[in-house]
Amino acid sequence: EASPRCVLNARVSGAFVEDERGAMRVDYACVCAVDNLVSASTREALFARVGGDEATPSERAWTENFKDHDGETSRTHGLVDDVLDELANEAYAGVGAIGDVMRRVRETFKEYDVSVARTDMFSKRGHDDKDATRDAQASARRAHVCANAVRYTDRFSYHRDVDVRGVEFSGELADVGRFAGQNRDPNKPRFVTIIVYLNPQWTVDDEGETLFVDEDTGVGVVIVPKPGRVVFMDADVFHSLKPTRRKVRYSLVIHTLFNARADAGVMARELARPEWGTPAHVGSAARLMELIKATSTKRARADGEPSGHQASQTQ
Repeated sequence: EASPRCVLNARVSGAFVEDERGAMRVDYACVCAVDNLVSASTREALFARVGGDEATPSERAWTENFKDHDGETSRTHGLVDDVLDELANEAYAGVGAIGDVMRRVRETFKEYDVSVARTDMFSKRGHDDKDATRDAQASARRAHVCANAVRYTDRFSYHRDVDVRGVEFSGELADVGRFAGQNRDPNKPRFVTIIVYLNPQWTVDDEGETLFVDEDTGVGVVIVPKPGRVVFMDADVFHSLKPTRRKVRYSLVIHTLFNARADAGVMARELARPEWGTPAHVGSAARLMELIKATSTKRARADGEPSGHQASQTQ
């Protein structure tokens, strides 16, 4: 097996936000793509689990009566309950091919406790679950492990997977002092969406890319669903999917929480690994970086220091 290789390390949605101590800090949302993180056998096993047919989604595994997220107008394919339950249970238990994916993720992000999100961990602020049926609660739980079967006829809206500003936490997750403080709120964990592309072959001409946009500037990044490629994205990044040209494009989606370990230090502020290289700043993130550099240069000149030395401290 080839070694993992980061092919995209991008930052979008840059802003100054208040940290847990009330001081201002720089915040970015991250989008990273890594090849060779999961093995070919793991990808093949997951592809088989979701039907393994590039011509049409299998009726055994898929239903077309599905909305990708709240507010979506068109119906697309979603996994049937039995397959979704199996994948979710394996993800929580850490077994099977999806367990292999989570094992590789935890090996990559050693400074975090990485867990698959469960409905009983949190709820939307002001929402009362008392009258919810057991089936509705199970459906909500399953939503944290899902999959996409994208066709040429599908249309998707831009959306966020999670907006933590409207979420409350329960149980041990109420101990907000342990959280990494990303996603614009210092009192929330870092929600990270993991996407694994499952098709055995894919070219740029097949289309079906995942699109990420910086809302403030209207520019973004595009990721081609190369076989076995894994995407890590802060779950509040605005994103969508492009329809395919002919084949059905399959991907597994796992919604996770990254909770910083007590000894994580400064690495708990980062999603990208140091060995993934210097991040590309896009849109408002690039604008914020230029502002930081300009401010550093002004301070260096005022202090009579070389501007390059001072600016390097902000990288």
